Amino acid sequence: MWSRRRAGAVLAGLALVLAGGAAVAVAPSGQAPAAASGSWSARTAGGMTTQLYVPSTAPTLGAGRALMVSLHGCVQTSANLRDGGNWAATAEARGMVVAVPAAPNGGVLLGCWDYYDSNHSRTSPGRHDDNLLQLVDDLLADPALDIDPDQVYLSGLSSGGGETMVMGCLAPDVFAGIGINAGPTVGTTAAQIGSVAVTQSQATSTCRTFAGSASAGFDSQLTSVIYGSNDTTVAPGYNTLNAQVMAGIYGAGSQSDFSLSGLAGNNTAGSGTLWSDGSGPRVSLIQNTGMGHNWPAGGGPGAAYVTTNSIDYPAYVTDFFFDNNRRVDRSTDPTDPTDPPTEEPTDPPTEPGLYCGAATNAEHEAAGRAHSFGSDPFNPFYANVSEDYMGQGDATVTRLQESSGGRFDVVTTC
Repeated sequence: MWSRRRAGAVLAGLALVLAGGAAVAVAPSGQAPAAASGSWSARTAGGMTTQLYVPSTAPTLGAGRALMVSLHGCVQTSANLRDGGNWAATAEARGMVVAVPAAPNGGVLLGCWDYYDSNHSRTSPGRHDDNLLQLVDDLLADPALDIDPDQVYLSGLSSGGGETMVMGCLAPDVFAGIGINAGPTVGTTAAQIGSVAVTQSQATSTCRTFAGSASAGFDSQLTSVIYGSNDTTVAPGYNTLNAQVMAGIYGAGSQSDFSLSGLAGNNTAGSGTLWSDGSGPRVSLIQNTGMGHNWPAGGGPGAAYVTTNSIDYPAYVTDFFFDNNRRVDRSTDPTDPTDPPTEEPTDPPTEPGLYCGAATNAEHEAAGRAHSFGSDPFNPFYANVSEDYMGQGDATVTRLQESSGGRFDVVTTC
């Protein structure tokens, strides 16, 4: 039951949300949503009415389809994200199922997800957490959907972004990746959205406490955070804080910048920050210049609290998760059937000197010294056999040294 004091705090937070300004962004004249040949349908899962998109295409990674659960914000509906969130095109491109649930019973108030406070529990889940865990279980149990449990992702806007972080902390073993869009951090109240009210150490402690015995899931989880420079509803500082909290928990201490200029969408102004560990990217933070407190669709018709004046975040976050997922066995990925088999001669010639040198990642891959996943400029490269991480992008220069058995290692000198 909600106390009057709790309800008052929620109303105070919602007053800030409602004061966030214009909520609808419409695509430029003549621009149509990307074509998709799958279909949306409504079903009950996790005790919620859920809009479900099932693509017509085959999955592109792992042993089954990925599942993306996308959470609406306050004063927004699942229908808004279904119709304007621009998920269908990405779902088709990746063969991915998308689920957009409606917050149970109309939400805490006006559609809000219950991300508030620091008393969420995995052993006795409630407060919408149990609904989302059951939603995943229900969809995994449907053989017609063919969902791979190693490719379950969660994303959301505002209160949906706050709940996304709660669930990422509460069940890191369930969610391989979380996409937080303008969400307050864990442990905050409804009245604490306008300014950063907790420290990194406090939020980190709350997140670790939520995880409890499931903390090993952090070892392979990914996080993406995105927000707009013109967001006057949720304090922008929460976005940087959320990225820093997750990077610290993951042990991703290598920080670098990246440009948004190569991304899909109608507005690629802004900046990107990436946190990596020794095996590659773990946390991505994007500030999209000019965007307000909205879901960044980057295309399609737009809707309430959905903007098209942004990057195409559905495409970006899905690619980030697919390209860097550490739970999927990539050794089973199909090879190009047009490549002729290499036959080893019975009496091989004397092996020439082993390679050592610097080249672009693309040149290393073309020469058979490395391999990559995804598309430039965010494709991670790995040295053959050693699997040493070589950074992202075709143009990145790396020095490799060859040893017997076709092994290549990243080195600083030859």
